[in-house]
Amino acid sequence: LRQTTLLPINPSTKKASISTTMSMCFRQAARRTLLCTASAGSTKQAIKFGTHHVHNNLAASTTILQRDFSAAAKKKQANNGKNNNAKELTYQERKEVEKKLRRETYEQKQTRLERLKTRRDHSPKDVKRTLFRSWWDKEMMYHNKLQRMAKKEGKPWRVRVAVMVERLPVVTPDEEEWEQDYNDLRDFLETFGKEYPAETGFMFAPDKSEDHVVESDEDMIAGLPFTPAPRETEADASGDVKTLDRQLKTRLYLTIKSDTEGNLSGPRWTLPSTIAETNESLLAAAERAVSDSVGSDLKLWCPSNAPMAVNMRVYNDKLPESFRENYFGEKIFYYRVQYDNTGGDVDEAAMKADDYAWLTREEVVDRIEEERGKHQARFFHYML
Repeated sequence: LRQTTLLPINPSTKKASISTTMSMCFRQAARRTLLCTASAGSTKQAIKFGTHHVHNNLAASTTILQRDFSAAAKKKQANNGKNNNAKELTYQERKEVEKKLRRETYEQKQTRLERLKTRRDHSPKDVKRTLFRSWWDKEMMYHNKLQRMAKKEGKPWRVRVAVMVERLPVVTPDEEEWEQDYNDLRDFLETFGKEYPAETGFMFAPDKSEDHVVESDEDMIAGLPFTPAPRETEADASGDVKTLDRQLKTRLYLTIKSDTEGNLSGPRWTLPSTIAETNESLLAAAERAVSDSVGSDLKLWCPSNAPMAVNMRVYNDKLPESFRENYFGEKIFYYRVQYDNTGGDVDEAAMKADDYAWLTREEVVDRIEEERGKHQARFFHYML
C-alpha cells in the first residue's frame, strides 16, 4: 500500500500497478475480515470477493461476517432498528416517546442558555447599524421610485452642488473616564522599566517609592515655561457662532441662511450650494458655491474630486414656474472641503447669504430638524 504513492506517470504502467495493488488489498481483506464457520458435512463453496474467488470447504449453513467500513451504513442500520422498534409500539406509546424526546431537547436547550449567561451579557447588538439600515433602505426605495416617476414623465433632473466646509478640531477631545484610567495605569507601569537577570549587571539599584510617582497633567502644565491657551474660549461662554474660535474639540461646519433653493417658506438654514452650469465640473461648481455665498476670502482644500453624498428633491407644483422650468427636480451632490488654517474667514461685505454660522454637527441637525423635520435631519446627521 505504501507504494501506491509512487506510481509511475505512464498510463499503462499505472493501470497495471493499480490492478496489482487492488489484488493485494482484496486478498488481505478476504483473510482478515471474513470469518467462515463450517458445520459437519463440508462442501466446496466459492466465495466471490471482487474479481477473486476464495475457495473453502464450508458447510451448507455458512456464516459470513463482514466489517462495515462506512459510517453512513452504520447510521442507516441504526435508523432501521429504530423504525422496527417504532413499528412494534402502539400509537399512544409512540406519542409518549416523541413527547419525552421533545422535553429532553427543551431541557438541554434551557441548560445551555443558563450556562451562556455567565459568558455573554445579552446586550443588544448592532443597534446603530440596524437604525441606519432602517432609514437607508427606505431612502433607497424612495429614490428609485423618483427615478421611475421622472422617466415616466419624461422630465430631466437639475444638478445642484452643495458644499460642506469643515473646520477640523484644533485640540484633542476630552478623554473618557476609562481612557484616563488606562493611561494612568500605563504611565505607572512604565516607571518600572525592563528587568534583566541579576548576573547580567544591567539592573540598577533597588527601586525607591519616589521612583514610581506619576506626574499629573496639572503638575506638567505648571512646569511649562509658558501659559497654554484655554480649551474653552470666550466664544463658547458667550454663545457666539460666527467665529472659528469656538468648539475647539470638535468639527465645525459652515452653515448659511439663504433662499437660493427656491423655498416657499423663505430663507432657511442650509449648506452653500449652486446650480451647476453647462460644461462646468462639479468641483468647479462647489468652489463657486462657496465664493458666491460667503465671499472668496476663505482658504479651502478639497481632498477629492468626487462627491461624498447625493440626495434628491422633487419640485413642488407650488414653486414658481420660472424656478421649476421643465425639470422634475434636483439631484444634489455634496462635496466635503476643509478649511485651511493659513487664514481667511467669511467676507461679510461680499456675502450674498442672509446669515451664516460655524456650527457643530449636532447644532446643524437641530436647526434642520426644526425647519424640515426629522427625515431630512437624519440625512444630515449621517452625512456630516
